[in-house]
Amino acid sequence: MEAVTVVIPASNEAEKIGNVVRGIRKVSKDYKIIVIDDGSTDRTKEVAESLGCETHRLGKNMGKGFACRLGVEKAKTEKIVFIDADGQFFLEEIPKLAKKLDGCDVVIGARKAKEIPIQRRLSNWFARTLVNSITKSKFRDVLCGFRAARKSSFEKMGLEKNRYEFESEMLIKAVRKGMRVCEVPVKVRYLDYPGMPLGQSLKLAFYIIRQRIG
Repeated sequence: MEAVTVVIPASNEAEKIGNVVRGIRKVSKDYKIIVIDDGSTDRTKEVAESLGCETHRLGKNMGKGFACRLGVEKAKTEKIVFIDADGQFFLEEIPKLAKKLDGCDVVIGARKAKEIPIQRRLSNWFARTLVNSITKSKFRDVLCGFRAARKSSFEKMGLEKNRYEFESEMLIKAVRKGMRVCEVPVKVRYLDYPGMPLGQSLKLAFYIIRQRIG
């Protein structure tokens, strides 16, 4: 079985990161886990390190996209799975995303709309509609943070966005470079939902619109 690295971008997730790491280890003790502490002010880094994870702490919050790119840079395996640190995704589904990389460059988790908080469905619909228009595709979920990529393919994309534009940028650039993008259904649970900050929502919208109008 090909080796897999799980990259976890984490910002102030000291209370949850431990359960996520232990859960991943239950799925497979062979997975390499890299935690990128995105400028946390709590003990996220210390908790991750205490569980034997390779951990890198950023001096200030740089954003999810930056953290994920750093995770890929540090990874030594070709297969890389990205998952959030808040425990919203089901860790036992990691193997099916990793397996799907046998025939794909990028694998996107697709959540059911009814499982997404109603406050976020409009922004998801907006992003999906525009990204599908740009890529001439029919992706069901373009903003899901549970996804996977081959390291060599990821590096060819030339990703630049540091924050919530990361997911859309990955899809748009992967398609434009002729990469094979696959979707797999994933489950999600929102135990609490702070929501995407308004400023970041607007940046995401502006980014996608700029890509649409060329």
